Amino acid sequence: MIITADSGSTSIDWRILRRGEPVRRLASPGVNPVLQGVEAIRGVFAEALRGVEGPGIRVYFYGAGVVSEAAGEKVREALRAVLPGCEVTAGSDLEAAAIALLGDKDGVAAILGTGSNSGLYLGGRIVRNIPAGGFILGDEGSGAWLGKMLLADYIKGLLPQDVETALREEFPGLDYPAVVCRVYGGEMPSRYLASFSLFLGRRKDCPYVRSLVASGFRLFLERNVSRYGRPDLPLAAVGSVACVYGDILREVAAECGVCQVLTAPGAGDGLERYFSKMIE
Repeated sequence: MIITADSGSTSIDWRILRRGEPVRRLASPGVNPVLQGVEAIRGVFAEALRGVEGPGIRVYFYGAGVVSEAAGEKVREALRAVLPGCEVTAGSDLEAAAIALLGDKDGVAAILGTGSNSGLYLGGRIVRNIPAGGFILGDEGSGAWLGKMLLADYIKGLLPQDVETALREEFPGLDYPAVVCRVYGGEMPSRYLASFSLFLGRRKDCPYVRSLVASGFRLFLERNVSRYGRPDLPLAAVGSVACVYGDILREVAAECGVCQVLTAPGAGDGLERYFSKMIE
């Protein structure tokens, strides 16, 4: 049995394969080993994989926050506690994006979901990574970045009137103290900020929203992707933001000289195909 996991901070897409054939898909809340301990991660895994058992299980887990050996060990420890005796490979969400959309081809892998990240993928591995910085120091163009900028404009009275009215109607009680409390004192603030991307996505044709999203993508490309110096390579972007605003991403990427943009809502389908072929 092979289990693949495409994990963001918000959700995990689990796929189970037997003898190379997909047999089951599962969804669970996301985890981030930078922000969570082993016990919290184990709890998520235990709930998601309830009833999954058998000999010879191999798990390929790729996720946000798997940025160091220590973070990877948290994931491996949690999975072995839930699936005793399993073999675990833990890698970054960037590796998942590269495998899913590029396979054995070279390119720039990218994440544009709750957070954002990028890496130069050559010869089947990530050879360079501009640090993402997280939602405070970076994550340009991500759902968290979009939510942060939306709320920043909201609390300073800079939103167009129609957008502000819609925001107040959809989020009653959203005032300055409530925003500050959730961002600076709540759990998983990046997930909270990214939740406002759904509000923006339903208004993607609004001039304010298009301008905001374009500015985020422009920053992402200028501060991250362009620094690899390989505009000749395709940009392979995985994540809800990459797909919802794919037309804007392609417009901005073309302005920045990127030769091609590939997008997918998640890496799950691509990982499933990749590991199915490996077994074949």
